[in-house]
Amino acid sequence: MLDEYSIEQRATQIFDARTKEYFSEVLSCYSAGNYRSSVVMLWSVAVCDLLFKLQSLDDLYGDTKAKDILTEIGKLQQENERSPIWETKLIELVAGQTQLLDIAEQENLLHLQRQRHLAAHPVINTNFELHRPNRETVRALIRNTLDGVLTKAPILSKQIVNELVGDLEQASGILIDDKKLRAYLESKYYSRFNPEVEKAVFKAFWKFVFHLDNEPCEKNRVINSRALRLLFGRNPSQFKAQIEADKDYFSTIATGGAPVFHLVAFLSRAPLLYKLLADHAKTKIQHAAESDDSTRCLAWFIAPSLEEHAARLGEWIAGEDYPKIECVTWTALKELSDSPEWAKSVIRLANKYYVASKSFDFADRRFPEVIKPLLDKYEIDDCVDLIQGVQGNYQTWGRWRAASDHRELRDRMLALDANFDFSPYPDCRLDN
Repeated sequence: MLDEYSIEQRATQIFDARTKEYFSEVLSCYSAGNYRSSVVMLWSVAVCDLLFKLQSLDDLYGDTKAKDILTEIGKLQQENERSPIWETKLIELVAGQTQLLDIAEQENLLHLQRQRHLAAHPVINTNFELHRPNRETVRALIRNTLDGVLTKAPILSKQIVNELVGDLEQASGILIDDKKLRAYLESKYYSRFNPEVEKAVFKAFWKFVFHLDNEPCEKNRVINSRALRLLFGRNPSQFKAQIEADKDYFSTIATGGAPVFHLVAFLSRAPLLYKLLADHAKTKIQHAAESDDSTRCLAWFIAPSLEEHAARLGEWIAGEDYPKIECVTWTALKELSDSPEWAKSVIRLANKYYVASKSFDFADRRFPEVIKPLLDKYEIDDCVDLIQGVQGNYQTWGRWRAASDHRELRDRMLALDANFDFSPYPDCRLDN
């Protein structure tokens, strides 16, 4: 099988500009077949890059561990300027005290160091020949170093959670839509995360949004919920596996209120996650769906299917409970699916909601909030369904604003059928 890995392409993703410049020398030697030189330079680049990352952690996040490692390495260098022992110590400290290197990456670097010693020193075999690494070995060393060190950003999960949450709080006023928020997060944070940092941030956000109910969490719940959803969208399979592996943690949620509503809104876009939660978490979600109107609308994953959920909502809306469904919930409801069938279902639910108005005030609010935003999606049968319902409820057609509201419905119907006969619906005030 052909190896499609491109060193040149991967090198463009090196995080630090200085490292990228140094690595060009590694690549130049490798391309020219100077494999010994390539290995020697690769080790120097890897060591420098780790030092750059530690300095960034100290400068940007005030990371005390990074600062302590730099101080200790500096002392070792001063004590014996000619000894390379500090290089090995650097790998050991970075792997042991930070999240920049895992065990496999540490071993890969130590292997690179051994290969560097063989290439740099006059190690001569029985035939009096210098050690010469082959192309495959050097390619593997370069690939491991690129993926394990050079292309990773200097970000640690513990520091980044506080930094990210604080940043979102400050910038929430300008990040008014998901397009802007996604661009902001990708540029400043998400594109720099490795899987371990991603999982740590996901875990922290889950707690802030769906579990805690204190004042700071409530203040930032909306922006944090949006950030969590965008993070999940980058690698759903990874986070699904994380939830499966730590079910108890992710099943620890609030009893109700805003945290559970936001959880339901999140699960409405990732319904398979609901099945991964423990029964006690499912019980809380089900109770919230029974007691809160907005939560009920979005908790479609509790029903056997989306179609069944629509049928249940229709019966509930037309019943005696007189639910109050916020505009933001209608928006979320529309986004549960992009299928034409679901769009049709939402229109019919909107019709039922308006027709079920129990007062003039209710109808005055429901038409502009729910019907009007959907009118340009209505087909003639949707319009007929609506006016048939209106005909039977004086609270919808008997109010003063009905004339102007229903004139918009009339215009839509005439656009669909210029010869439509309004005479069977005299109470709807559509023929003037």
